[in-house]
Amino acid sequence: MTFRHDRQRFGARSVVSDAKHGIHRVSRGGRRRDEGGQALVELVIVLPLVALLLGVAFNGWSGMQLAQRLTSAARAGALQAANELGSQSPPSTQTILDDATKAVNAEEGVSGVYQNSESGADDYVSMTTSAETISTANGGTLNINVVTIAVSQRSSSLVPFVGTFPVTAHATARYS
Repeated sequence: MTFRHDRQRFGARSVVSDAKHGIHRVSRGGRRRDEGGQALVELVIVLPLVALLLGVAFNGWSGMQLAQRLTSAARAGALQAANELGSQSPPSTQTILDDATKAVNAEEGVSGVYQNSESGADDYVSMTTSAETISTANGGTLNINVVTIAVSQRSSSLVPFVGTFPVTAHATARYS
């Protein structure tokens, strides 16, 4: 049986070998430290930061989805308003806004959620009209009427420590 003791860079190493019995054992000297406590402390420090980042990412994704839905709903409201404003005898402005609000609700698949009476509310639909003058290729001008529908809503948050934010979408339609 031979015994060899080597000094290496990372600590002592003892090698025991017995060729007759086929035994070969390597043991490392020095103190071993238990690193389980350190890993637990690191986890406790990092876990809230990871949860915060996931919450912010989820809120951002949810806000983008809401913006896409509201853009589609505002487009439906703008088309409804432009159709009524372009008719021979357009109804009153309030009736047009009410019909555009109904079109927004229908596009969202709800009834009575979006309203046009309380401007400070989260689910508000507003309408503006304007006239634009466009230059034509032959040097003339063309007057175009434009209606803009704006729909606003506050984003939702499933993560308690991440706040919500307002999302507003605008859509325009031309009429004559």
